[in-house]
Amino acid sequence: MARLAEVSTATVSRVLSGGKPVSPEVADRVRVAAQDVGYRPNPAAQTLLRGSSRTVGVVVPDLGNPYFAEILKGVASEAAATEHHTLVAGTDEDPEQEYRSAIELARWVDGLLLCAPRMSTPRLREVAEAARRLVLINRVLRHSAVGSVVVDYHLGVRALCEHLASLGHKRIAYLQGPTAAWSDQQRQRGFRSPEASGLTIFRVPCGSTLVDGQAAVDEALTYKPTAMICFNDHVAVGVLSRLRELGLSVPGDISVAGIDNAPMSAHTDPGLTTYAVSTIELGRQAWERFTPRVTTATTHLQGELVIRSSTAPPPHRPHR
Repeated sequence: MARLAEVSTATVSRVLSGGKPVSPEVADRVRVAAQDVGYRPNPAAQTLLRGSSRTVGVVVPDLGNPYFAEILKGVASEAAATEHHTLVAGTDEDPEQEYRSAIELARWVDGLLLCAPRMSTPRLREVAEAARRLVLINRVLRHSAVGSVVVDYHLGVRALCEHLASLGHKRIAYLQGPTAAWSDQQRQRGFRSPEASGLTIFRVPCGSTLVDGQAAVDEALTYKPTAMICFNDHVAVGVLSRLRELGLSVPGDISVAGIDNAPMSAHTDPGLTTYAVSTIELGRQAWERFTPRVTTATTHLQGELVIRSSTAPPPHRPHR
């Protein structure tokens, strides 16, 4: 840094930290010298100086789920456009791990985005108090400093029920999501709608992963359904795999539908009927909740039914 001998330490600090402006000539000299010696700013020190880390923490229940991966892509893109960074933590559907990750991230970031949080409401309130700002996807918390973006999944289930009823189905197995999932409660609302009247719904414990879907099929079949509605498309792919192992045809023997329209859903065999949700819009709306001008009100997003070849009229006689 010999060329900066006549420049004060405070001036160098202002240039490299983006503080008070200095003359363009001095700023150029500082940056060139810093590049010559390979200087890199200390992020922790810059956070203390600015009072901001320009980083948002994102916590998701399952990093292997394409649905959350697509949301992360949308959030990261919006963050990069405003020169922010994202720190991501996966929790493997463990509410306790989710809570610990959220509390730890809250110490370092300007805000937290929790995707479909599984933790209890009291724990969620603790996180809200610890975070500078908290935004939720597919969860609602009555708190003056928390904003939410939710998908109206009950409308998706209503649309799927109406579609299957129109094909002549009467017996539907619903493969439930994780017991702690708020969005599963919203899906279950759809089965209490007029569109589901006349249908017999069998609720089967399942989960949110492909393996969960595979494991739940045998129990679901004991109810002799003519169609299955799965918690999400990831589960539905597991269902298709297990049905194939059992020698059952989709949709010849049984129809299968999912929710979320994950990228793989158009490429399964057969293509998966599903309720399409815009993950890009979810991510964009969530990111906007970190800007001061947006209120903390809950934003509701609706999807649309995408009909593919995994659903068809039921066979003349239920299988098995």
